[in-house]
Amino acid sequence: MTTRSKRGEGLTRRDFAKTAGILGAGVVAAPYVLRGREAWAQETIVYVSYGGSTQEAEEDIIVAAFMKETGINVVNASGPDLAKIKAQVQTGNVEWDLVTLIGSQAVAAGREGLLEKLDYSIIDASDMYMPVLEFTAPWYAYGGGIAYDPQRHAAGKFPTNWPEFWDAERFPGRRGLRSRPDENLEMALMADGVPAKELYPLDVDRAFASLDRIKPHVAKWIPETPQTITLLQQNEIDFVFTYSGRVEAAQRQGVSVNFVYENNIVTPSYLCVPKGTKHLKAAMTLANYFLRPDLQAGFCNRMGYSPVKRAATDLLTPEVRAKQPNLDAPGTAVTDIEWWADNFVEVNQRFKEWMIS
Repeated sequence: MTTRSKRGEGLTRRDFAKTAGILGAGVVAAPYVLRGREAWAQETIVYVSYGGSTQEAEEDIIVAAFMKETGINVVNASGPDLAKIKAQVQTGNVEWDLVTLIGSQAVAAGREGLLEKLDYSIIDASDMYMPVLEFTAPWYAYGGGIAYDPQRHAAGKFPTNWPEFWDAERFPGRRGLRSRPDENLEMALMADGVPAKELYPLDVDRAFASLDRIKPHVAKWIPETPQTITLLQQNEIDFVFTYSGRVEAAQRQGVSVNFVYENNIVTPSYLCVPKGTKHLKAAMTLANYFLRPDLQAGFCNRMGYSPVKRAATDLLTPEVRAKQPNLDAPGTAVTDIEWWADNFVEVNQRFKEWMIS
């Protein structure tokens, strides 16, 4: 863990509700009136996210506004991990106050009693595309897909979907995949011919049989998201699974990298408060800032990700709106976080054993 100081149709199509549901009934949200800055004096909380350009945008746009307006100091750390949350909660030494997790981990942590119930009298979860849960709430969605260096791979020389990514004879090159089962199993099944809208419940045996075919061509199993771009930039891999926002951030920095916006896997990112935090109200207040439409839109405009607040969607630039994932497209998959919450532990163990076999 490291710390620092400080296409045409998009998500609005059918209001995301077709695949992700709507705001759960019974959740009543109201704006939270902040205490005066003097009341927060000397309070410091820890926010944990995934590092790289995504966390830099979070710090610059959301965390900075929170610190300026509340007077609360935020220590930014990278490397969210379910096992670390569990260890902190079980030992009573909770160091993290607000954490971003992928949905399956957030749901699993809530089920294990590792999270505080979110206070929706502080957190305004109204006007959402996606449902909030008792222990976690989404705040943006990101699309995962294929990235490549256009200087090394001209048109027709790079894969544009998962069957092609798996076809190392037609598209020779070193592959890079994440070192975890979620998203990999979905890719493997789509590569094997399963339609994106018919993935769940995942056929795990079929997915691993498909992974067997791509395994010899995977040069890097990548644990940290920023490495997906670095390895591509350093010519250690040719084709990699990564996220649109990471690619767009790298492009702004002059990196030669392109992203395939079709056949993506869309996954929401969730906010969680570890159980036993010593800064409960401050953590809830920071979570509310992540759901503030203007700040959420600012973050998504910078990263190219998708907000979960309808009002934030209205604030996206035309360029960002044009690249929002079309959830109705036949080739777009949406992660089923409940399935992964039910099956992650068992599948992850099998995946780790498979990687070293």
